[in-house]
Amino acid sequence: MFNLIFQFTMKRISLFTLLAATIISCSSDDDNNGGNANTPPAKVYTAEDISSVDGKAYYSLRTQSLVAAEDSATTKWDIAFDGTNIYLNGGVSGPGDAAGQVKATLFDEADEAPENGYIKDKVGLPAISAAAGNTWYIYNDGAGTPPHSIIMTPGRVIFVKTADGQYAKIELLSYYKGNPDTGTQAFANLQTRPPSRYHTFRFAVAADGGRKF
Repeated sequence: MFNLIFQFTMKRISLFTLLAATIISCSSDDDNNGGNANTPPAKVYTAEDISSVDGKAYYSLRTQSLVAAEDSATTKWDIAFDGTNIYLNGGVSGPGDAAGQVKATLFDEADEAPENGYIKDKVGLPAISAAAGNTWYIYNDGAGTPPHSIIMTPGRVIFVKTADGQYAKIELLSYYKGNPDTGTQAFANLQTRPPSRYHTFRFAVAADGGRKF
């Protein structure tokens, strides 16, 4: 009788241990996925021909829309284009918490935003600019091909904290109106090249305040 009771007790202990281990494992998986293992991949959007020809173009990554310059002192916008400089709604540029950095990686493989390394705009120093060490383009001078052109650097992703502290990733696709093929003779010819300062890019914002895309 004692052996039967002992065997029954050990089976219950083993079952309890197995259940506890399963619960801990599931909890760990949730933690590794930003607290929600069932969160679907972040939706990727494409913004086309965002023009900074006449000055800064303010854009909200959260609403996927342009923001009027009259609202530049609010947290409605996240990023602002001004030629090859990209301003963020934080630091000296706005009341938000936006900050950013550029990483050498592929957009489709960037499944998680960095936890650290973000910088905010400073006086005369936009966070995403050559002067700040965060470049996303190559400038070809007169001796380059195509001459006097801004070409996207392959494998560069801009990671941004939005004005309200969410995480986003951005890939610049073109600096010219209509996202033209930069390898054509029409583009190489300055007389037929489309106008510049028209930004086309794709982006995604992580869900639920997490860093995973």
